[in-house]
Amino acid sequence: MMRFLARYIGLSGLALIAGCTSVGERTLVSVDYYTISGQTFSEVDKQISIHGPEVTGVGKALASTGLQMLRRVRYSLVPNGCAVSSARINVKARVTLPRHKNAKKLKNELAVAWNSLEEYARVHEAVHLAIADQYALRMEREISGLPVEENCVEMRESVRKRFDKLYEEHYQEQLAFDESEKERIRKIASQSRRPSAVIPRS
Repeated sequence: MMRFLARYIGLSGLALIAGCTSVGERTLVSVDYYTISGQTFSEVDKQISIHGPEVTGVGKALASTGLQMLRRVRYSLVPNGCAVSSARINVKARVTLPRHKNAKKLKNELAVAWNSLEEYARVHEAVHLAIADQYALRMEREISGLPVEENCVEMRESVRKRFDKLYEEHYQEQLAFDESEKERIRKIASQSRRPSAVIPRS
């Protein structure tokens, strides 16, 4: 069972399921579900490989999230040039999660495995969007604190460069989180021989 769980842990994507991890008012999350069935490990695995969302560079996944960071920056003329008067970064995420059609009827090890897998997916994605939310706050602070430029054309370029730099840092942190989780679950899968073991909550 642990190897079945490890097959899907370490998801790619950026997300948060509302209620799992708190995020700021700038974050808007929509959640979609795809439905699967199956009464054995192999059947469930096959259903996910057929109906699961497609993730670029990964293929079929247990869950996925599309993420956008939308910047809204205002400028003002000041005596020595152009400055940022306000900066707002909104996070927009669309999450796709699995739902088992007969979850209450699953038996024994599969019931334990499915409950663990479903909960882990929610928490894992919650961490992703929490990371995005933190970076949105950082972007707002750093963009608002940029020094005055001679004109607003140069000011806009400075904003773009800072936003792009921070977005790349954000993306790399998301990837690093995924990799750390994959390694953690690999260790759990290789060390555990207990059929009823469950995935720990992050």
